[in-house]
Amino acid sequence: MKYRYKVLIQIAVLFLPFWLMIEGIIGLINKELFHPDAFVLLGLLTTGIISTINILNFINRLRNSGWHDLNIYYKIFFFFHLILFIPSFIAWLSFFDIVNLYSFF
Repeated sequence: MKYRYKVLIQIAVLFLPFWLMIEGIIGLINKELFHPDAFVLLGLLTTGIISTINILNFINRLRNSGWHDLNIYYKIFFFFHLILFIPSFIAWLSFFDIVNLYSFF
């Protein structure tokens, strides 16, 4: 496996935000008083920062080498981080009060 360590680094970096989101969702289900929704928001915002950095890294590699010269590892993780970026971008818009999500419901 040529990219085994890079995949392990990606998993290690995304472990904390996913753990925060899972812990917050469990707290919301159990109706805890210590604001578990903050864990979910913090996990989403951290995931957004990590995804933005990885997307910019992919765009830089794409510009330098072209689509056909990129390895499959970079292509897979680009789409993975693009999928993670969408809900975190919505959370960032809500966090800065650019979009009021509660007006839609």
